[in-house]
Amino acid sequence: MAQQPLGVWELVTLGATAVGCLVGGLLVGLALDGHLGTLPVWTLIGLTAGIVCASVITYVRIRQFLRG
Repeated sequence: MAQQPLGVWELVTLGATAVGCLVGGLLVGLALDGHLGTLPVWTLIGLTAGIVCASVITYVRIRQFLRG
């Protein structure tokens, strides 16, 4: 049986989740830096965590699709 391609809403959800991870990590990092006065340490850590989170979620979702 042939696989159905990812629908528009699945792709929108995947993109929104990735953006949410990036923005969330960035905002948490900025908030911690503002509170602790350690600019840009926590901003970079938060951004890195957001990138890792977005990458893992994207990888898992696409792997599920490819496996069927």
